[in-house]
Parts: sequence; C-alpha cells; structure tokens
Amino acid sequence: MNLLLFCLSKNMDSSTTEQLGKEVTEALNRGDTAGALEKVKKCLSDVENTPLDVAITGESGSGKSTFINALRGLGDEDEESAQTDVVETTMEPTPYPHPKNKSVTYWDLPGIGTPNFKASEYLDKVQFQRYDFFIIIASERFKENHSMLAEEIQKMKKKFYFVRSKIDRDLRESQERRAKSFNEKKILDKIRQDCVNSLKVNLKDITDDSVFLISSFKPVLFDFSRLLKTFEDELPSHKRYVYLRALPNISFQAIKMKKQALESAIPLVAVQAAVVSIVPGLSDVNEIFSLSYRIQGYVESFGLDEKSLSNLEERSGRSDLKHLMKSPFVINEITSDLVSRELEKRNGAAYMIAKGFFSWFPLLSAAVSGPMSATACSDLLYSALNEIAEDAKLALETAFGCSE
Repeated sequence: MNLLLFCLSKNMDSSTTEQLGKEVTEALNRGDTAGALEKVKKCLSDVENTPLDVAITGESGSGKSTFINALRGLGDEDEESAQTDVVETTMEPTPYPHPKNKSVTYWDLPGIGTPNFKASEYLDKVQFQRYDFFIIIASERFKENHSMLAEEIQKMKKKFYFVRSKIDRDLRESQERRAKSFNEKKILDKIRQDCVNSLKVNLKDITDDSVFLISSFKPVLFDFSRLLKTFEDELPSHKRYVYLRALPNISFQAIKMKKQALESAIPLVAVQAAVVSIVPGLSDVNEIFSLSYRIQGYVESFGLDEKSLSNLEERSGRSDLKHLMKSPFVINEITSDLVSRELEKRNGAAYMIAKGFFSWFPLLSAAVSGPMSATACSDLLYSALNEIAEDAKLALETAFGCSE
C-alpha cells in the first residue's frame, strides 16, 4: 500500500487520506482492530524510516568534512563530527549518519583531484547508485574534474549541486588586502560569476542560481538556506519528510520547514491513538508513552535537548540559552506524568482539524472525543510542536543574532 504521500505532502492529500481510511475501516469491519493498528503503525514507520543518502565530493581540502558537520548541525569538535584537517588516503566512501535521525546519511567521498581522473570509473568505485543526490564542493575555482563528474552524474539521471565553500575566508582576505574599497556584494557576485564561467565550459545549462556560496562556519549567512530549500523542492516526496526532520536549525526558514514536516505526520499519530483506544488489551498508558517519545523527538530534532543546547552555548559564547526556553517540554524532563498533565490542560484547539480528518474514518469518529482521543492527542502535539519551534527560533536569535 502506497500511503507515504499522506504524511509527506505539504498539504493533506484527500485521495491518500481516503485510501488509508478505507483500509483501516475495512480491517475494523472485520473485527481486526490489531490489523488496523498495524496498518497505521506501518505507514508511520515507512514515512519516518525512509533512507536518504547524500554524497559530498570534491578535491581534498575543499572543506567537505566541515560542510558535512554543518549539515548535521555539529561543530568540528562535537561528538560524532566528521574529522577535519586530515589528509585523505582512502578510496572508500565514509558514512556519517545524522546524529538525531539515522535514516539520513551524508557520505564523504574520496577526493577527485587526482591526475588522470576518470569520472565514470570514480562513480563506479564509490557505488554511485547508492546515493539520492550529489553535492560537488570546491573551495577555490571549479576545475575540469568537477565538470566531468557533473556530466557523468547527469548521464546517470542523478541530481547534483555545486557548492563553493569557505566564502567567509575569501571575504576576510579581501577586506584585509583592500579595506578601503571592500564591497561584499561585488566580491560575492564576482566569485559566483567565476564559478559559473568555469563550469560553463563543459556544462551549457549552468546559471547563477546553480552555484551556492556557503560558509560552513557561518551557515546562517550566504546561500546555505537557499541550498537547503532547493534540496526540499527537488527531492521526491517520499524522501522529503526524513530530510526536513534532519535539517540543521540555521535559519527561521529552516525551522519553519522542519515544523511543517513534523506537523504533517500528526494526523497519523491521531489515527493511531483512536485505534489504540478501541484495541482490547491496550491502555492509555501505551499512548501516553508514545506521545512522550514523539515530543522528545521534537525537542531533539530542534536541537533543544540538554546536550545540544550545551553545544550551542559553547559555539555561540552564550551561557543563558537554557534559562530562556519557555516550553514545559524543553524546560523539564519529558515523563509520562508531564505529558498526562499537559494533555489535561490543553483542549479543543485541533478539534475542527480532527473532525474533518476523521470524516474518512466513520468507525473511529466516536474516538474524536474522550480522555485519550484523537483530538486530544493531535491538540497536544500541535501545540507542543509550536512551542518547541518557537523556543528553537529564540535560541537561534539569541545565539547568532538571527531574525525573521
């Protein structure tokens, strides 16, 4: 059954919602409540565990490892970070799973700056079919090897993106050399145009928008956010959810994109709660535990767990981020007692959403109201997610001076 679009589309898709409702209702009509629950659980599992593999390639020393760390929301000295300033000696791709979302893996591919480089042989050696898309990175000008590799990737019907790294270094050096005439916009425009001109020698359809200027040390600046948005726009829908859940919190836009993705799965969790409420032998305790686990996932996804906040304080030089947080789920340890109390306090905000959604589930419509209802669960998750996302924006603004 293909239900993945149900959770992954930005807007609720009525046809797939209807299909899920039909299958769950058929199972309930047969008296197979356990089977109905399994269908919902399988859909959630499929959505949240779809693998995404991203290849990062370029010459040795181009900043691949630091870029991978930035994509994973890590500093170079954090635990699980990719090792930097190391001479490449291997021809084996190195996987770096996302620390909070193991379905997403960034692969550091061997350098492409060797003499007599052959793109087709290189792609065979690194098992090109494994990757969903490629990021080709350069810290100076793009060379023939970069273009040759892109041409070969294009032949194999895979997406690729050009990233020009270490932009902060270029600006700093330019300002030191020509302090009086320094103009950041002109320098950035020149770097971009130089990249485009180099690539156009072999790739005719390259435009200014094809090149992303980034600083891995300052991802809140330059084209990093545009790069992340481009990935989202061009990924197939069934891969989009896991990608968005793993976004680094580098801008208000990234936080908004992540929040929207996490919101898209809440109706399925509500269906699960409704089915659980009529499955013999399952109690509210099971669903409270499930809600606790999901809200903890929100906190970790937005980098507001204790370890991530400590790392952010260290990187930003701030020591007060934890004290500024407002959501009870960020301030306190997430326990079943906390979730139960918050569930009792919050009511009604998501009723109209749930009412419309459950029109596809006539046998579950009675479960829309009640102590462990679909409405109560979705209301709690929507409000908790909103509060946690607001705390993430506050942390970003305080740490790095970002604003909407």
